[in-house]
Amino acid sequence: MSTRKIVANTLYYGVVPKLTMLLSIVILPLTTPFLSTFDYGIYGVVSSYTSLLIPIASLGLNVHLTNSYYEYPRHYHLVWGRILGLLLFSSLLFGILNMAVLSYTLPMAFSWKLLSLCALASMTIFLLANGLLAQHLFPLLELPKHLVFTNLAGSVLGILTSFVLIYYFHKGYWGLVSSGAVSSIFCFTVFVKFVWVDYNIWPIIDRNLRRVKRMLKIALPLVPHTLGFVLLTSSARIVMSQCNISYDEIGLFTHGSTMGDYGVILTTALVTALIPQMQRAYRNADFKTYRKLYYLCQAVALAASFSICVWMPEIYSLLIRNDQLAQSSDIARLLCFANVVQAFYLFISTPVFIHKNTLHLLWLVFVPGVLNFTLCYALIPFFGYRAAIFSTIVSYWSQLLIPFVVSYYKHSVREWLGSRKILVGVLVVIIADLVLANIAMQAALLGKILLTMLIMGTLWIFYRHEELNKVV
Repeated sequence: MSTRKIVANTLYYGVVPKLTMLLSIVILPLTTPFLSTFDYGIYGVVSSYTSLLIPIASLGLNVHLTNSYYEYPRHYHLVWGRILGLLLFSSLLFGILNMAVLSYTLPMAFSWKLLSLCALASMTIFLLANGLLAQHLFPLLELPKHLVFTNLAGSVLGILTSFVLIYYFHKGYWGLVSSGAVSSIFCFTVFVKFVWVDYNIWPIIDRNLRRVKRMLKIALPLVPHTLGFVLLTSSARIVMSQCNISYDEIGLFTHGSTMGDYGVILTTALVTALIPQMQRAYRNADFKTYRKLYYLCQAVALAASFSICVWMPEIYSLLIRNDQLAQSSDIARLLCFANVVQAFYLFISTPVFIHKNTLHLLWLVFVPGVLNFTLCYALIPFFGYRAAIFSTIVSYWSQLLIPFVVSYYKHSVREWLGSRKILVGVLVVIIADLVLANIAMQAALLGKILLTMLIMGTLWIFYRHEELNKVV
């Protein structure tokens, strides 16, 4: 794949889907006057519990999607059909379970109104199957348009629904929750055509129980691994809801973490575009190329997080027309660095997926997730919701230490990265990046412009010096 196509696919996976984020940003000054920290608190708790059950509902079956595509290139659609059938059944069960959990947790009396809210919030679980297949299928085919434009249309429809409910009808958290539900319904329906019909991937009820057991034996260890992501991103809000932290403070943390998540958009898009190159490089034992691809993604993550942190005051002053929500700015500028190690996770986990050593995945995310959950439970009752900021950052960054304590990853990282000492250097750079960005955040406007240009120029020089254009 040429550099031009990599850039094009990165734009498809990163920029095009985030046009909806741009739309969300544009309407923030219009909607935030009609939202409260309580609304964001309800939304944060609802999304956290829903996110907790999504990886469980998937049963880890997505591990078979990429592997079967390469292992059975002519008949992969049969394997995918069996996976689709299992996903449709499990998503129904876990969607109902999520409704029950939310109806018990939310601070509202039991009523049809509460059940309606819980059903709306659970729609992303009920309808997860088609989207999960599409997220794997189209990047593998190097055909991003069906995926990104369907998700774009669904997201726009969800955002517009949310805007109408909040701005015109003043429905608060109902508007926030409705966005994901409307988007899920739209995307599920469209992917019936693009996935089921166009690629002959229809739901198959697999009556061969031995085969199902074999699939689940490999897949289920992925559940706690994926659950680890939820513990990393959402456990703080779950703990807060159980520790009687006010929904206003939960709302501040939710809003700040949402704004901070913008820091990983470009990295996610780039890695998604590079999936075919990553797969081919590792499968062909071309570790030099694999290592250079990691350098590229990690450098982009560092540059993006730094730039967003530096400009966070301007972002808030431009977009957030609500004094309550504006208080989350300091949360956002710190949490945009939390997932700066995402590139390392993606590159260290790819060999595990290829070799189907799924039990080893527990170390990468589940253990850091449990660490975050434990730190939150230990610190939040004493130091309040702000303790979750630092527990989240520490838990994410702990992923860099895994190769120093787990023998499997010692060998794996030494194989493709060359030396574990490089990870120490990465951690030092991340810490310096965070400190310098928070200092530079106080600079004048012209200084920030020049600094951003310097960061982009440095990234370009690094790209050319390491001859990264030859590996993409």
